[in-house]
Order: sequence, then structure tokens, then C-alpha cells
Amino acid sequence: MKDKIQSFLLTPIKVSNKKSSDYTLIEKIALNPIFLTVLVYFAIFQAYSFFEAPKSSQSDSKLGNAMVYFERGDFDNALLTLDEIVLNYPNTKASYQAKFYIGRTAFIQGDNKVALENLKSSVSKLDMDILKKESYMMIAFLEKNYKIYDSALKYTISEDEKIYINILKAKMLGESGDAERAKILLDSIDAYDTIYNELFEEVYGFILSIN
Repeated sequence: MKDKIQSFLLTPIKVSNKKSSDYTLIEKIALNPIFLTVLVYFAIFQAYSFFEAPKSSQSDSKLGNAMVYFERGDFDNALLTLDEIVLNYPNTKASYQAKFYIGRTAFIQGDNKVALENLKSSVSKLDMDILKKESYMMIAFLEKNYKIYDSALKYTISEDEKIYINILKAKMLGESGDAERAKILLDSIDAYDTIYNELFEEVYGFILSIN
């Protein structure tokens, strides 16, 4: 579990030769092709630190420390630092990002209540599209609300991301009993020759089985 959390939080998620059917539902949500690497995160963090007021710089510095703890696998200190940021630096950019990482960690651990509380209270305040997209995807999954995937789609930066999110949306439509709309959505997706073709075929088969 420790290695899984560390990988999910801090490394780019790559699609391997592992079959889509071998992934858990949470792993499928996590298969988001573009996520911040540690180096990119720190580059952005340093840019904010240079231009922000002293208080914001302090909160950003602590956020950087939390990321280092995550990278080292020290999740207790990482979460303690994130909680400290939320408590001592409310309404700062760092506090909203701290809530995102608290929510994301809770999501992996299956603590849905903590995940939703932190993700929903921070998503509108996040100023990075990639974090907004991730938040909306997790919220949609946790609330079983396919409409929230539309919010995630607003912050995608590639066609592959749109394909992936629409596949997830179609699956949720099917699971909610609306197989007809799910099939219409899948028929509008051109997933052939993409990394999500296998997932597309799996979900399409599922929709046909309940239609």
C-alpha cells in the first residue's frame, strides 16, 4: 500500500502492457495519462514562491516539504504537514493544493468521506487545470455522478484525455441503468488506435450486455 500511494501521488501514470481487465476501478480512475512529475511540480512551486507574498511563500515552502515527504515514502509527516498548511495558511493557493493531496491520499486509502470533503472544498479554488481535472474525476467516481465528468472534460489538454473520461462517463451511465445513452456516447468516441482502445472495448461489451 505504501508503494502504491507513493506512485499514485508523485509519479506520472503510465499505461503498460497490463490488460485493462486486470486493473481495479480505482486504478482505472488513476490511469490519467498526464500528471505532474516531481520536477514539474517544483518548477511551478518555485515560480509561485518568487512572486508571492511572504506568507504565501511560507505556505508554498511547507507544501514543497510535504511533497518531499511523499517522495521519500514518509506519509505520516507528509499528511501532518498538509494538515498544518490547511490550518495555519487558510485561503492560500498552497492550502487548496494541500486539500487536494489530502483528498487524493484518502481516495486511494478508501476513506471516501475525507476524500470528498477535501476535494469538494478545494476544487473550485485550484489554479492548475490538471489538478482540477483529477479532482472532478475522483468526485465523479466517489459520488457515482456521471455529470461531474463534464466538469473534468473542461480541463483536459489532449484528445486522449477526453476519450478516457468519456469512456468512464459511459460506463457510469451504464451502471446507473442508462445503457442507451451510454452506447450513444461510446459510438461517438473514436478510440481505435489509442491507448484506451482496450478499455473502450471492455466498456462497450459491458454496455451491450445490459442493453
